[in-house]
Amino acid sequence: MGSWLLVPADKEKAMAQAASAGADVVVLDLARASSEDRKQHTRLAARDFLMSHREQVVAARKFSRWVRIGPIVGMEWRQDLDAAIEGGPEGFVLAECVGPEQVKELAAALYELEGRLGIPNGSTKIIPEVGGSPTSALQLRSFAEELHPRVSGLAWDPALLARSMGARRMRGPGGLWTDALAHVRALVLLTAHARNLEVIEAPFRNLREPEGMTRAAAAAAADGFTGMLAIDPSQVEDINKAFEPSQEQIAEARELVGVFALNPNAHSIAFRGRYVGQAELSKARALLGED
Repeated sequence: MGSWLLVPADKEKAMAQAASAGADVVVLDLARASSEDRKQHTRLAARDFLMSHREQVVAARKFSRWVRIGPIVGMEWRQDLDAAIEGGPEGFVLAECVGPEQVKELAAALYELEGRLGIPNGSTKIIPEVGGSPTSALQLRSFAEELHPRVSGLAWDPALLARSMGARRMRGPGGLWTDALAHVRALVLLTAHARNLEVIEAPFRNLREPEGMTRAAAAAAADGFTGMLAIDPSQVEDINKAFEPSQEQIAEARELVGVFALNPNAHSIAFRGRYVGQAELSKARALLGED
């Protein structure tokens, strides 16, 4: 899933455009701060969107339905969760996640709600947004060591990290991430790939620089991210193009799957001058849509 369109659930126009944007994933953002009266309306709108797009019988391009909630402080996140789960989303992005304990807290709430609503146990996935502060960035290794089975990927929030450090910029010359942000970005990538997870690049936030958006999406795909967030439908096409597998990648994936099919009991095999294992096989199957 390459393109993840982040949609403010309190914006009716944005919600109306989301289904036809062509994104692989639509993420309804309930983590935005607002008044309690407005928040309740937003929760109901998000639930209704999730329910109305559950089947997608006539959709030109089907998309997965996710919801962004959090942070896990107070009770707002739980109220967001209670409302959104009724729409049966495929998963939740947990904003401002500081460690595996918060993932466990969300997972426990999901188990309770799935049982109550008749949703298959364990089917709702979690993608935590990690490394949002210097302290949490230095604890990223714990996500690899204490991986919860619901976690299907990792994301990161450079804007939050920059604010927590008092940084006045996120990118330097040529659009490159500043040193501290680039370091955390690399740690998120390594942590995700160490556990064979999806890893989602942060959005390019300057809508007035479409060329910068194109470069950022291409860089994310080239660096090993499996997807990227968009904050506007106009960014989705660039992301889709960047993450579309090449014919060479497809051919190699088919060859790898075929070799393992001939050696069904092998844990690793020699392939194109290197040894590959089950993690590479899983990625090849995912690329071919066989996962």
